[in-house]
Amino acid sequence: MRLIREMRERSEDEIEVLGSARRENDSRKWLWIGIALLFVLVLGFCVWKLFFIRPVEEEGTLLEEPAPEISVADSTSLAGDERPCVTFEKDSINDVVLAIYALHQLKAELSLALPDTSDTSVYFVLQAADIRRDNLQILGDFVLRGKQLARGKRKTGFCAIRNGQITLGNSASDVMKDDCVVRQGDFFRQYPLVMEGEVIVNGLKGKALRRALARRGDRFYIVASLNRESLYDFSEALADYGFTNALYLVGGTSYGWCRMDARVHELGVRRGKTLPSHNYLVFRSAISLE
Repeated sequence: MRLIREMRERSEDEIEVLGSARRENDSRKWLWIGIALLFVLVLGFCVWKLFFIRPVEEEGTLLEEPAPEISVADSTSLAGDERPCVTFEKDSINDVVLAIYALHQLKAELSLALPDTSDTSVYFVLQAADIRRDNLQILGDFVLRGKQLARGKRKTGFCAIRNGQITLGNSASDVMKDDCVVRQGDFFRQYPLVMEGEVIVNGLKGKALRRALARRGDRFYIVASLNRESLYDFSEALADYGFTNALYLVGGTSYGWCRMDARVHELGVRRGKTLPSHNYLVFRSAISLE
């Protein structure tokens, strides 16, 4: 009996030792599983933070400007030794003949009155925003010295003028327009032709004499077609010629004038009757010659 009792006790001890070893192995297994899960969670958090979380500054920019805005160089950021003037050249590309007027040391503004040619500070005048046929009012958002005179976003291209400096863009956003209101600037809308070197397709059909306010490098230009062109062909010619941004201006035979070599050159046809809503893009001397 004593031998049987010793064998039973030894057997129970072995069972207890084996059970302890199994529990120890299970504990290690769950420890490694926990470490692996923690590693996966940390790795996943790092990936999420790296690829899906943007800096606060970037989010603020996106909220402030929900639609793309195209900024350009200042109209007065030219060589310091230049004098105010307009220079002219005629060229062609893609069978489109262009009259190209380079603007030197000139600042921009909008006006509801046609400047007189006797004002020697004025170097270029062209009609800016279109006039509606139904009510003869200005078509699209229009701001004059901080006061909004017309509303509408049928055309998404815009020209914003602040302190005589031009910004061209393509957006239905009110960000730039509202800034012009606050800063007593000017703003009008037209067809965008070229933005960041890319042609913008517009639905305007038919052929006509075309005009545009365009930018290449740090300089602005007035560009006109000398023959009747479709809007797309005109836009493509501007882009291929190297203009990075271009905004349509009232074309056809609309009246304007420029001063070159101390002489006034009339553009288009001057009609006897003008409307109160006729508006003009005016370029004046940006520096004093005194």
